[in-house]
Amino acid sequence: MKKIILTISLLATVLFSTVQAQEKVSDQEERTRKLESFMAKLPKMSGFINVRYQYENDANSLDIRRARLDFKGEPAKWFDYRLQVDFASSPRIIDAFVKFKLHPMFNVQAGQFKLAFSLENPYSPLDLETLENSQVVSYLSGVNDLAGVKATGRDIGVAVYGGFFKQDGYNIIDYIIGLYNGNGINTKDNNKYKDLAGRININPIRPVTLSAFYYNGKIGPDGELVPRTRYGFGARYDDGKILFRGEYIKGKTDQKDSDGFYLLAGYTIAGKFQPLFKYDYMRLDLANENSRQINYLVGFDYWPHSMFRLQVNYTYRTFIQKEKNSGLLGIMLTARF
Repeated sequence: MKKIILTISLLATVLFSTVQAQEKVSDQEERTRKLESFMAKLPKMSGFINVRYQYENDANSLDIRRARLDFKGEPAKWFDYRLQVDFASSPRIIDAFVKFKLHPMFNVQAGQFKLAFSLENPYSPLDLETLENSQVVSYLSGVNDLAGVKATGRDIGVAVYGGFFKQDGYNIIDYIIGLYNGNGINTKDNNKYKDLAGRININPIRPVTLSAFYYNGKIGPDGELVPRTRYGFGARYDDGKILFRGEYIKGKTDQKDSDGFYLLAGYTIAGKFQPLFKYDYMRLDLANENSRQINYLVGFDYWPHSMFRLQVNYTYRTFIQKEKNSGLLGIMLTARF
């Protein structure tokens, strides 16, 4: 009888200890889950630095092209935000927006962010293959705009966006439509009009994108308004190895008509090295034949590490007046953190 009682006592002790251990593990897992949930709601900081070297006509210079801090957060599944600041010349806000993710087909974004225009303009400097944007994107998409706006392709406004017909992790159709001040970043509107911009992308298969976009606005103070309209279309093939991208944009700024297009080709080798070629055509004023400029770019991107990228571009710029032809060598090192 004593042996039976002793055995039962030992089993009870082992069982009690096991239950206690399981409860401790369960408590620890719950605390870990809560901590992870709390940490996920905190802002996440990242950033990058662009160090650039340029050589042109026996002159050369080094500069800090960009030095950015980027804060992102997602307090809830239906809401996130972003704040990006550049310190390269003087501190300025680049992105500052919130997103309300209501439905895959309909969401709202408000604040300062990229214009809903062009296929290339949405690319960040970390994704853009070349050191600078194509001429037509720069001049007609708010980067170094012919309207006098120098705003990194951004503006202050409200946009709705979404996608339709999702399959294999991507949408067959994506759209974005926005209303903007039209004056660029960190600037209040100086007239009573809002500019309209919209873009629709059709993705028949994952690597292929067909895009069309439109911009209609006015710039200047009330009483001195001039038109600022643009439209264009583009296409892209990018399977992670082979890259082709091109687009055509035409615009009117006041009474001046402009247009241009580019064709970019690249091929990624071993995930680290990407040779590039670009044909870049721009007519600043269709009424002035001498305003035409064609750039031929050859170069490469090299990633020695996932957090570092080296870019080398040589651009030969040609004009109707051939004595103005010139070459520009650009080298840029990007460090991410």
